[in-house]
Amino acid sequence: MTNSLSTRMKYSDLSRLGLMELPFRISADPRFLYLTPTIASLIDRLLDLMAYEEGLGVVEGEIGIGKTSVARRLYDIAAGDDNNLHPVYIHTALYNSAPAAARDIADHFGLDTHRVYTTQLRILEEGILKIREDGDNPVLIIDDAQFMETPSLETIQNMINFDVSSKAVQIVLFGQPEIHRNFSKPSAESVLKRVVTWQKLSAFSFEDTSAMLNWRVQQAGRKEPLFTGNALSMIWDTSQGNPRDTINIANEALRQLIKNGGQTINGEITQSAIANFSTRPLPGI
Repeated sequence: MTNSLSTRMKYSDLSRLGLMELPFRISADPRFLYLTPTIASLIDRLLDLMAYEEGLGVVEGEIGIGKTSVARRLYDIAAGDDNNLHPVYIHTALYNSAPAAARDIADHFGLDTHRVYTTQLRILEEGILKIREDGDNPVLIIDDAQFMETPSLETIQNMINFDVSSKAVQIVLFGQPEIHRNFSKPSAESVLKRVVTWQKLSAFSFEDTSAMLNWRVQQAGRKEPLFTGNALSMIWDTSQGNPRDTINIANEALRQLIKNGGQTINGEITQSAIANFSTRPLPGI
């Protein structure tokens, strides 16, 4: 017996279930972002922030709630040919100072970098204004912004101050709730007052969780339901609507379904998947 990849889950296994690809990948693939009414409304608000050139927005959410998927979906929309937007996406903002933030942001915009902060700001401002002169609206989307230490927020404040008749650059920060810590410090009061909209991503309801799982299955090619009603209830009871935990459990259930040769994920398979999921330590323990 061999342990080669050829003997493991293959696309022929998925095809037997009517699937053309894995529906429960953890990667933040915008194709598999299920737009709940809350998420759709949040994206609409951020697109308005860009269209009306309002400046700064913040989105917060717990680990695994879907921030990166939403951030990348927002970037993809902004990058569309008919939007007259010039979006830049930074996936992790490990900035401990304003100069560090300014240099990295400038680099992502394709601008020169400089060690002197005032010079870097001038380069950044001139680059932003050049984009506007060329007819586009610059947009900066930063994910994992909770890693931005409070001093680095000075660069965000300075960029928001690149005013013309409206905000010269639109900025959206995505971060875990720890982002409150940095914004709540007295030295960040000025930038906090410049936040036009502060949105929050929350856990899914049972209805949204069930719809999301069924929708992913359909996106992957299967028309018939993959989960029994009992299986969906058990997944939600365990994940409490956290999308990443939901997908992890569903993926393990699918793996077991393929090995068992069945057609539908029922309560028994789901219980086994949950047992596997529950072996990991709880946060903070």
